[in-house]
Amino acid sequence: MVGERRASTRKPVDQEVMIYHEQGHRLCKIRDLSMQGAMLDLGWGALTREVPVELAISLPSIKGRSSHRLPAQVSRVSTAGTAIKFSELNSYTREAMQRYLEAGQR
Repeated sequence: MVGERRASTRKPVDQEVMIYHEQGHRLCKIRDLSMQGAMLDLGWGALTREVPVELAISLPSIKGRSSHRLPAQVSRVSTAGTAIKFSELNSYTREAMQRYLEAGQR
């Protein structure tokens, strides 16, 4: 049995997000999310391992919700979906993500 690959806990998420790539953008759903990355319900031929992308996601904020663009790169593409790993997140985005993951899905 394979152990958990992520350093932090994954949370199941059912939210539509936008993924941006140099060849365009696509709407997709997140299957799960952690501070390090996400599994997307997305099959797109332009996305291969180590390709840079940006994930646009809405996260809770003091004033309701705010939009964030998270730099990332593709870590794995399989029949289960596309896994991305986040690059360094700024402190504002990191705090919003932590609140979202700790509170669970809303």
